[in-house]
Amino acid sequence: MGWFWQSSPSSGSSSPSEQQPTQTAAGPPPPPPPPPPLAKLSEEEMFLKMLMDEAQPKPQQSNIPPPPPPPPSSVPKPTAKTSSITSYLPFSAAFAKLQAPPQPEVPEPERPTRSPASIAMSEHSLPVHMSCRDAFDYAWHCHTPGSQFNSVYRYGSVRNCTELWDDFWFCMRTRSYTPEHREEAIKEHYRKKEAAKYDGRDKPSSEDIWESRDDRVPVGSVFNAEFGKPPPAASQNDTEWQRFEIERRRRIRREMGIEDDDKKQ
Repeated sequence: MGWFWQSSPSSGSSSPSEQQPTQTAAGPPPPPPPPPPLAKLSEEEMFLKMLMDEAQPKPQQSNIPPPPPPPPSSVPKPTAKTSSITSYLPFSAAFAKLQAPPQPEVPEPERPTRSPASIAMSEHSLPVHMSCRDAFDYAWHCHTPGSQFNSVYRYGSVRNCTELWDDFWFCMRTRSYTPEHREEAIKEHYRKKEAAKYDGRDKPSSEDIWESRDDRVPVGSVFNAEFGKPPPAASQNDTEWQRFEIERRRRIRREMGIEDDDKKQ
């Protein structure tokens, strides 16, 4: 009768080993009959049914479709541990930029433009000749302790000598050019250097300290203080000139409210 035969509930002497299903050697096994209601099954039949359910192959998990991805709003933010791990990985800066929320773009401040007269004067004063020996000496001197000491004293940090070495190698490349081509290449080289120098993008400028004067100074508005005419004898005798100069300085100090050194003593 297929996998097993149905026994009466009263026959309890038969062992489970005697009720093992017998399979045929050839051909696929016939499908099992529909299970009877649980109320009519005996304990032995329920045990055999459990064994058959476990023996049947289960569907593979690969056939199950994956769950839909969560919406973007529900994606959890990276924890501090994940952030600390990714900071040691290569391209961590680019990875952090991709994960960071977009920031509003801040417009760059308008840089002051140069006047046409200033540009024309700079264009006219661009050099067309370059000494490779001088370029090498400048680059070599940049690495000396004296040059680096001056840079630290003036600017607070050591100087980068890459730009000077670039000038030297540029000069060496232009030695094989024709005279006309070499002059134009040197002029273009210094034109780019001047544009980078006065570009104003995070670079020091003299206008950080001094205020640029755009108007011409009126005649007679400066250097118009009267120093006083020396006596005629002072122009012929050094002693009279020194006496006149001492009296003039003492008078200026008195007008400024500064006490004389003689009175302090």
